[in-house]
Amino acid sequence: MMAAIALRLGRRIEDKLALMRLCACYGGISRFRGGEITLETNVPGAPRLHLRAALPDTILMVEVLMEQDYRCLRHLSFVPATILDIGANIGLGSHYMKSLFPKAQIIGFEPSPAEYRILSANYAGWDDCKALQCAIGDEDGGQIRFAVHPERTGGQHVLGDGESGDWNEILVQMRRADFLIEAGDIAIPDLVKMDIEGAEVTALKGFGDYLSKVQAFVLETHSPALHAQCIAMLTAAGHRVVNDVPRSSDARILLTEQQTNC
Repeated sequence: MMAAIALRLGRRIEDKLALMRLCACYGGISRFRGGEITLETNVPGAPRLHLRAALPDTILMVEVLMEQDYRCLRHLSFVPATILDIGANIGLGSHYMKSLFPKAQIIGFEPSPAEYRILSANYAGWDDCKALQCAIGDEDGGQIRFAVHPERTGGQHVLGDGESGDWNEILVQMRRADFLIEAGDIAIPDLVKMDIEGAEVTALKGFGDYLSKVQAFVLETHSPALHAQCIAMLTAAGHRVVNDVPRSSDARILLTEQQTNC
């Protein structure tokens, strides 16, 4: 299956071969790791894709582009024109959304410097995409402790008090979505995609009254308690659950849409 999707995603023979190399990297063949790869793809709104030939990026490629974690977006009752990708990482979620909504404008938020560099390179070649290097939360303008690790993917996260473990700690800027909207830095989005490793409730709070003006949210939640909180906040803002499926033992993919759109 991985090979079939890799062959379909790449536009040229060399792109298909490069994607097969990434599949080998994912399979644990270490000699295929190292360096960066630029591909031409069959996605009109995002025709080029920058990837690192390293396990973190190959895991994301499998989850987002091959297994299509966000395939529930096909159930939306409308076509979004503006999208926020919160926790954009290197942009593979945005690439998938461009395959579904090629004319959409996407603003991606990624605080990790290493991932932001690749995200910026990807967005530079895609239609109507802009990357911002900050986290989204319930405070505006301050710096927060943030965990990064060169050998892990999808695990970058806001650090709680006393938490560090074997992660590398950096300071990143946090912004509120409602402040950015009111300042004219971003438009009220039609769709918000969110994968921020346990900070979902904090980010939703940062939308303030605009929570009820966003037409749809798709987010990965990372514990049953957080999942229930997200549903409660979104339903209170007029959303209904469209899709709710397990991602792992603790994580779920949740899609909600404003009831006026359904």
